[in-house]
Amino acid sequence: MGRIIIAGKPRNLPPDIQVTTYLDPGGKSFYQQVEPTLTTRTAVDEDGVTWELVKPRRCPAFRDAKLGGVGWEAADPDHTDPVRGLWQVIHAVVLHHDASPSSASCFDTLIQRHYSTHFMVDHDGHIYQAADVADETIHATVMNQVAIGIDLNNPADNLLDSPGAHADGRDPSGEMEINGGRYKSWRYREEQYRSLIELLRVLAAELQIQPVFPVDEAGQIVNSVLDTDPKEFHGIVCHWHVQPEKWDPGPGLDWERILRELREEGTALPVIPEGLFDALDAGDRQQWPKASWATRDSADKVVARAFKDETTAARLSHAVCRAAEANSGGGWYPMGANQTWHGGLHFPVARGTVVRPLLKGELVAAHLVPADRLPELGSNNFVLLRHRIPLPPRASIARPADVPPEPAGAGAADATATPANVLTVFSLYMHLDGVDLNHPPDLRLFERLMGHEASADPEPPPPEGGPLTCAPKFNQVKALRQGYVGIFSEKDRPASAIELDPRDGLGFAGEWGEARDDRRMVHVEVFADASCLDAMELGLYGRYLQPGPEEPESTDLVVRSWALLSLFKDAVGAPPKSAIRTAKVLDEPAIRGFFEADREEQETLRRMIVRHVSEWSDRVDWVATLLASQEGQRWAEHLPPASARWVFGNELARFLPFVWLTEKVARQIDLRWDNGLVYTFHPVQFLLWWLYRRSAVRGKTLDALLSELGGRKDLSSTRGVSEALSDLLETPGPRDWQL
Repeated sequence: MGRIIIAGKPRNLPPDIQVTTYLDPGGKSFYQQVEPTLTTRTAVDEDGVTWELVKPRRCPAFRDAKLGGVGWEAADPDHTDPVRGLWQVIHAVVLHHDASPSSASCFDTLIQRHYSTHFMVDHDGHIYQAADVADETIHATVMNQVAIGIDLNNPADNLLDSPGAHADGRDPSGEMEINGGRYKSWRYREEQYRSLIELLRVLAAELQIQPVFPVDEAGQIVNSVLDTDPKEFHGIVCHWHVQPEKWDPGPGLDWERILRELREEGTALPVIPEGLFDALDAGDRQQWPKASWATRDSADKVVARAFKDETTAARLSHAVCRAAEANSGGGWYPMGANQTWHGGLHFPVARGTVVRPLLKGELVAAHLVPADRLPELGSNNFVLLRHRIPLPPRASIARPADVPPEPAGAGAADATATPANVLTVFSLYMHLDGVDLNHPPDLRLFERLMGHEASADPEPPPPEGGPLTCAPKFNQVKALRQGYVGIFSEKDRPASAIELDPRDGLGFAGEWGEARDDRRMVHVEVFADASCLDAMELGLYGRYLQPGPEEPESTDLVVRSWALLSLFKDAVGAPPKSAIRTAKVLDEPAIRGFFEADREEQETLRRMIVRHVSEWSDRVDWVATLLASQEGQRWAEHLPPASARWVFGNELARFLPFVWLTEKVARQIDLRWDNGLVYTFHPVQFLLWWLYRRSAVRGKTLDALLSELGGRKDLSSTRGVSEALSDLLETPGPRDWQL
């Protein structure tokens, strides 16, 4: 199996990709030696000046990094993982052509010219890694510190000047203007695309590099040096974007294909809901015929194709929401059938449906017991993933110009550095089917879990019942077997982290509710703590996400927000605002009628980021919640006190096995505890935002965007943003995910 090296750690590529690293026999290396420690090759120019061909990158948090990523764990928030520490610095890839017969010749030429690079992709797709990704090489001037260099083998003839150049089995490209010149070159080989895309996929996943190229308003790749500082760009650039005299990797590069294939596996719908094809409009049904939805694999291809373009992604996502809202039986966002907060969306599916992650993430918690141990109301099995999404630095958290830097000392932070900005969110997949861990499903999650059971940590005693609990000091797979919530966010064991991507299965959809009739469903939820507001520039994302109501006092889960309930006024005749604070105002038929119809107000609800007590939290007042329900009101009115207490006691016992979010669990998974309050996102809308954010904002800070509006002096990161950007945000683009 091929593997590359990032901060001294091997990262696997598919087994059919040939890789030779600087550690392998016959490898190409810009190091003088690799054992016992790395030392750099040096070169001497004609003036006698010595050049280091490889050197440690400069870290904003400390000043004693060494070659090979040594010391970079100090930049990781948990101080354990050097790869995560590199997120603060590496945010781009620069593509070059090598103008050489082979990668071996390219390496020799680089040595002679006192240059270096990280990777070389030969004509047959063989990847040579000549330096650790953690180290800085000499390949693209101002980009060296923040970027990874990849040299693609190509003769690099300009066929407009050399029409008789040897083809070497390659096809000619079309003509293209680059940095003011006209070029026509050789295309790259199929084997090179295969290797390059898999290499970029690993780099993007490990270092959170955005799979975007710089594009213009027409959606075409920018054909000149970037008009803003290239080192501020987050994504993939060509060498011509960095230096005005360069034209590599040339017009033969199919950048659209690279983007298309990188995006295919970046995200997924957790399930394909029943009724999705019928929820598509007539034009979409013609574009994606019913035969395309015959199997999960073929449906996945339809989804992947749709998510590559903003317009088709929006239409398909709308149909997904409609299918779920019309068929879920009450699991809507952000309010359920009882006028209580509901943080996710129910997806009705067929028996045997595999549930997959929305995005790549790390397993942090799970509850997985056999079917015969599930509660009466249905499945309380779940999987919880944590996603850390790097965002452009917030302008508001950069050091103000009038604040003097702190004195520098040994190991002191770089006073001019902008703090890293990482959005942490959690995705929850609740009501999964029963699991026998003695005979686990053939899914990636369970393959990884079984590897954790081999540790010597002891097995906990059985839990006592009632709300779910965790046992963090014991072996977590053994704790799962006993019925605990397993905790897998292990700061002291980063190497054992269980990472899962949208291709991996988490389990199978299970059942929940009174009248299940053997129907299957899964509850999907995305939530975060208050830190999400510090990370996100919501002024940029109004088309997808907007701040919604905050109801910290509703521990009985009842929705009292006028901002939310007023959306129902025209549809169901909600009473005036004065009545909302004292009682429920919407009954189940009214709420059901609202969500099962297709109303414009539903789009507003989907965009809302809402703060409320989590329905899974132990801070929910379940007695008050039951009393506030329609059934509870009838019981309280018509049953004798003794009978009412018996009924309420039984009802309470039915809901408690679904309570798992406690302060203890929150502390273990790095969720800021706020008495059970969380910020929830509509899961499908969050997916749309994620696709838009990585494709359109393109790594620019808010200050950079404001400067593009003409450098208006009346604008700042905290004043005038929404008004100034509203027209820009609402302008439809002709192609992919336009800003």
